[in-house]
Amino acid sequence: MKSFHKLLTITIITVFLGSCSTNSAASEQVQSDMLSDTYAYLTPEAIVYASSISNLIATFPKFRNDAVNREVSSLKGSLSDYLGAVRDFNQSSKHRSLEDFEKYYKKIQKLRKFMVKDDDEVLNRYMVKIKTNINLLEASQSKIDETSMSSN
Repeated sequence: MKSFHKLLTITIITVFLGSCSTNSAASEQVQSDMLSDTYAYLTPEAIVYASSISNLIATFPKFRNDAVNREVSSLKGSLSDYLGAVRDFNQSSKHRSLEDFEKYYKKIQKLRKFMVKDDDEVLNRYMVKIKTNINLLEASQSKIDETSMSSN
């Protein structure tokens, strides 16, 4: 229960910092520092990637297209599950949540043609940042896995 309250506090602070901060790099650094205990086994770089994904989830805008908003909501859920699996070092849950993420990502890509240009550009920026941070986080974790396997 204590870790739930800590995570809730971090989430609230993250939302506050993400919506109030004009300097997202500073916001991500503060969030990264707070999450470092939660993701203690991760490298500092991996913590930055995880906190960046968390910040993107918290600040994802609403769009004028309800179908896109529904898929975005599901995508955000899969990303939250992914971060939980990373935190808990649960490989099967992480794999499942990444599959779910890919499914919603593809659905959103198909729906983009029905969006107004401004919304589409905002959505694209978020999707690129999320995908980039997932790839960087996965790469940093595979380095950890390789190191731990070679040291055995």
